[in-house]
Amino acid sequence: MVATWRSSWFEEGSRLLYIVPRAFVDEVLPLSVSPAPSQTVRVFVGRMELINHATEQAVADALASHDRYTINKYGRFLEPILDQLKAENPSRADELDRELQDTYSIQVDDPQAN
Repeated sequence: MVATWRSSWFEEGSRLLYIVPRAFVDEVLPLSVSPAPSQTVRVFVGRMELINHATEQAVADALASHDRYTINKYGRFLEPILDQLKAENPSRADELDRELQDTYSIQVDDPQAN
């Protein structure tokens, strides 16, 4: 499993991997097989992103300096990181959105762009 999911589960950041309880899996994703097997074993692994202060600070610093490379490292997790930054400091929400917009509006051929 680790080899299969290495590129998407082990990106920049920290995460918690856990086994999802069988009762929950069966309730959310019922399974029926015909003819019924003598035994069915289902194991689901969950993943929870852990957004720590160091990650928040790295993203905030990258936004302030328009460091597109660092921002891109967080990929699909950038939005939840930004949501957490905004929740912790609502008065900065608009500023963070502007910094993100400014970072992506910098032209690629701009020698000052990261």
